[in-house]
Amino acid sequence: MLPVTGTWIKIEPWRLMRFAGRPVVNDSAQRSLEPGFLLPDEPRRFVDEETGAPQLQLTGHPSINHSFFFLNPSFRPGHPGQVGFVTHRGGGPQPCLFDEEKGQSTCIGVPDEMQPFSPSFSLDGSRLFYTNRGGEVRQIDIESHDDDPLAQLDGASLGEAGPSADGRFLITACKRGDHHGLFLVDIEKREGRIILERKEKIIHPQFQPGNPELIEYAGDPRPRLFTIRRDGSEDQCLYQNGEREFIVHESFLGASDDLIFAVWPYKLGRMNVHRKEMETVVETNAWHMASSRDGRKIVSDTNHPDRGLILIDPGTGDTCTLCGPGSSNGGTQWKEDHPAGPEVWAAIRGETGQDLSWMEMKVDSVYGPQWSHPHPAFDETGTRVVYTSDRTGHPQVYVVEVTD
Repeated sequence: MLPVTGTWIKIEPWRLMRFAGRPVVNDSAQRSLEPGFLLPDEPRRFVDEETGAPQLQLTGHPSINHSFFFLNPSFRPGHPGQVGFVTHRGGGPQPCLFDEEKGQSTCIGVPDEMQPFSPSFSLDGSRLFYTNRGGEVRQIDIESHDDDPLAQLDGASLGEAGPSADGRFLITACKRGDHHGLFLVDIEKREGRIILERKEKIIHPQFQPGNPELIEYAGDPRPRLFTIRRDGSEDQCLYQNGEREFIVHESFLGASDDLIFAVWPYKLGRMNVHRKEMETVVETNAWHMASSRDGRKIVSDTNHPDRGLILIDPGTGDTCTLCGPGSSNGGTQWKEDHPAGPEVWAAIRGETGQDLSWMEMKVDSVYGPQWSHPHPAFDETGTRVVYTSDRTGHPQVYVVEVTD
């Protein structure tokens, strides 16, 4: 059972600081990169063959390299030209930082069993938050590389950690035993507590970008769309989607109370969390979508067919192609118009399963592998987009300029 709802869990004093510099020997007998290690990757500039959009390839190592999850953009706040990413070249996932001015990337930590798609930057860009397989939420000081815990949920699987609009809290999905929940972390107090627990699966929670009191989270597979207050009150389902209404990859439109999401593979939907009415932005196979900070444009990847990264005007539904990432876009279920059923998951991980989601799975051929998906996201100004592509044979990280 998860802890009683509303009970704060305080981290033990002896765990309050750990320097991340010790090497870790992993299963592949490779050695993890030391914090401060300069990656030998040489950035490469090129233009998109179809659109002419200027692009920059940040990584080039023959290993898995990918951007952060699209809900938590890889661009470092307050530091134009710096982009976070995760590399697996040391045998396990490690966070790195690319500096365009210097033309080089630096390893910034050696997290123990970091969830590879969990990192997010603090609002001021000074720290990187992440979760690990030990049920910890941790932070890395980007300049000193100090790595210390904020909260821990023993025996739990955790998802990505997303910050609140005021930078005070983090929210992550959790699973322990046969219960799922939302784990809220107070960064300042270094405490965590469960604000919701239930038997049904919960994934991908996120704070409303302009409101530190409101959280959206996803049920899996359905109903999909929920909101809850930060104190755990007013938990509500926004929409009862049907069995063949495959709603995925929701995010907020700018700092508004409108959600945008795929009704896969038919349309890009939109819903105000108060009115709770389904609207159509455009009928297209938008896949993972994220808006600019001002909410004036949306970027999305596409699949079946792959039409590249597209820009969408949320007011008119007009679309245009930004670039062609050439990603392999793995996952058998994306050929369907409905979520994977119990029989699909049972075939690959047993009837009950031990994983929170694809983030916990070592092999996911149903919805992934995730590093084969672009997961595009804007920078703070809405003039650049980061994405991942395995078109070279290995996943690499790219930034494309958004030109008028």
